[in-house]
Amino acid sequence: MTRTIFYIALLLNTVVLPLFLIGCGETEQTGGPRFGGQGGGVPVLTEPVQLSDLEETLTSVGTARALKSVTVFAETTGRVTAVAIEADGEVAAGDLLLQLDDRDEQLAVELATVQLADAERLVKRYTTVNARDANIPESQLDDARAAVDSARIALEQARVDLDRRQITAPFTGRVGLTEIDVGDRIDTNTLVTTIDDRQVLLINFSVPEVYVERVQRGTPVSVKLWDAAEESVKGKIVAVDSRIDVNSRSFTARAAVDNQNDQFRPGMAFEISLTTTRGQFLSVPDVAVQWGADGAYVWVAEDGRAARREVRLIKRLAGAILVDGDLAESEAVVMEGVQGVRAGATLKILSAANLDAGMQAASSIPPDTTNG
Repeated sequence: MTRTIFYIALLLNTVVLPLFLIGCGETEQTGGPRFGGQGGGVPVLTEPVQLSDLEETLTSVGTARALKSVTVFAETTGRVTAVAIEADGEVAAGDLLLQLDDRDEQLAVELATVQLADAERLVKRYTTVNARDANIPESQLDDARAAVDSARIALEQARVDLDRRQITAPFTGRVGLTEIDVGDRIDTNTLVTTIDDRQVLLINFSVPEVYVERVQRGTPVSVKLWDAAEESVKGKIVAVDSRIDVNSRSFTARAAVDNQNDQFRPGMAFEISLTTTRGQFLSVPDVAVQWGADGAYVWVAEDGRAARREVRLIKRLAGAILVDGDLAESEAVVMEGVQGVRAGATLKILSAANLDAGMQAASSIPPDTTNG
């Protein structure tokens, strides 16, 4: 719309108004609008150079994993006597999942308890005797004390073996499926089940290396299911890899997403989006950028004359282009009328007031009735 108004005003300035002013000579004498008038120069519209942030939205895909996740195996071989696993049920740390036959281990604990008590009585007896007449050699007393220590260690080992007959949850979470039934015989290679703490999900995704200084811990992200229309949820970056992949020229970032409502599951594919900035760049109207044999350039109004400035295009935005070159913020670049501009040419910078005056003058021209 601005360009259309400009060309209408330019036409009025160069053709219609001079004819009108010639026919009505007193207009200039009475101080009427001098939109075209005697002022020389190429009529142009200008706009100041602005400094803008280059914001970009990065989108990547990643697979979710639970905040804590474990695959449970038995620590020993044995026959299953009880199964307390309910698929997708919640378990607390220490809850029983699987019970193995532990009769031998219980007997071993009892035996070790008896042996420890016997060794402790012997040490006590030796100590009492020596307190009266010191007939027991010190070396014999040391052997008795060592026997107590050995018996205590044997008891602890028996208790550990007994504990291993019970498979318990290592942390609070959701338990997975199991294929084990009472009566099955399992060993250390038998998969018992899985447990996931999915109150928080972790999603790894790739980020181009150019953003390595801008994607840090705490950077907010938006997450939604891959190829789904559900509303996205908020998350944040909690970790960034220390290396760049030499093949993909990217690095891995890890986002955390709150899943207290248990909406998502580990293993789901997610689309992760984050907005970041690549810094500040000079912004000019897209119509101001021209192309020559040496590349892109713009015309700048410098002390009323046209000066050509070479620029390098950074990114095209809506109605504007981010550039890099010999420009400064607030300098006036020519956005309309560039067709008539040459290096060093005198510029007649039009303003919104000029355009309004030209339009008003055009509307006041009486209709031509000479050929009526």
